[in-house]
Amino acid sequence: MFGTATLLYIQILSVLFGSIGIYKIVKRKFPNSFIPELAMIHYLSFFGIFSALSFDYHDNVVSAMLVPWFLYFFDLNKVKMTILFAVLIVIGKENMPIWLSFVCFGLFLLHFKDKRKRILSLIIAFSSLVYMIIIIKYVMPAMDPLVAENGYNAFHYNILGNNLNEIIYNISHEPFNIFKAFFINHLEGQPELNNIKKELYICLLYSGGFLLLLKPQYIVMLIPIVAQKVLHDHFGKWGINHHYSIEFVPIIIIGFYDAILLFKPKIIKLLLVSSAVILTIYVTIFKIDNRFSLYYNKINSDFFAKEHYQCEFDKKEVKKVMNLIPENANLSSLSVFAPHLSFRNNIYQYPDVHNAEYILLARTNYNAFPLRPDELNTKIDELLNSDNWETVSSSKQIYLFRKKF
Repeated sequence: MFGTATLLYIQILSVLFGSIGIYKIVKRKFPNSFIPELAMIHYLSFFGIFSALSFDYHDNVVSAMLVPWFLYFFDLNKVKMTILFAVLIVIGKENMPIWLSFVCFGLFLLHFKDKRKRILSLIIAFSSLVYMIIIIKYVMPAMDPLVAENGYNAFHYNILGNNLNEIIYNISHEPFNIFKAFFINHLEGQPELNNIKKELYICLLYSGGFLLLLKPQYIVMLIPIVAQKVLHDHFGKWGINHHYSIEFVPIIIIGFYDAILLFKPKIIKLLLVSSAVILTIYVTIFKIDNRFSLYYNKINSDFFAKEHYQCEFDKKEVKKVMNLIPENANLSSLSVFAPHLSFRNNIYQYPDVHNAEYILLARTNYNAFPLRPDELNTKIDELLNSDNWETVSSSKQIYLFRKKF
């Protein structure tokens, strides 16, 4: 955007905007204490925020940061502002509507005795689901020929099934296997993945999630987020890396401070809040150095390290090679380079190639996602010796390949 890192700044601002929403929600619950200030620290220390900001820009981060404001205006019975933030959330990304619908189902249970809130929550929930169906089934195929030809390509859940009939059959006939997959590695022959889901749940519990057991309505709000993470065919979604945990942040924080109201003694409330804040900070810092989740780029996360502020690549060489790519060419690129090469009809995250005319890659220790570094090196070697691709540039471990016609 504007040829700069503008979207990253927008992402950071959205996190700060969300923290103000958290403050205002908690302030309504605890008007005469400094618990709202602690809640902001709690929120801004959550591992999900640090993981998201250490990765690239993603729309669901911005959408997730709007949820505190949606809940705030819903609590105030301000219908127009509630609907406005609902719209802003669902237009962020095509999977946001299903999450918002479950947020609303949770609100329905939380405010079951309030007829007005009960009706509003159901209207927004079902409207969100209808919107999602229209977007995925009709709008996206109309905008993208690849989606029209191959169908929606973000649904990779073999354990559930490949179509609606298979999903219904598997849920009804194999419910225990699906339930187990929420907690254990369901990909055969990859024992190195065994602790990734466990790590996620432990981090969530230590960061305040343990109190959601007293407010299970908030657990309902997280059902689609947990399912879309831990049931996915790719283990990169399961753990605490990247932006895949951002939706947990507002729900767990808000649910935690709602549950605190169940405790009457002020000293108990303060002890619980202080403990949660300290544990959240500890988990976030500890997980910078120690985690089971694979594809972890420690340099991007470890803001204590000097290397965090240095670039892995020779930037002059990267820019020089980028200038060799025609503006209108279809391109497949290493993920870390792709944002600098946008505003073209077709750009793909390597190893997706499709109809790409150019491929831009680099040897890297940290930025091979969604491949592992050794897999990426193998792909580069194959391209260097390919009969279908010619090497345009290979200087300083930066590679540009052009398709032979």
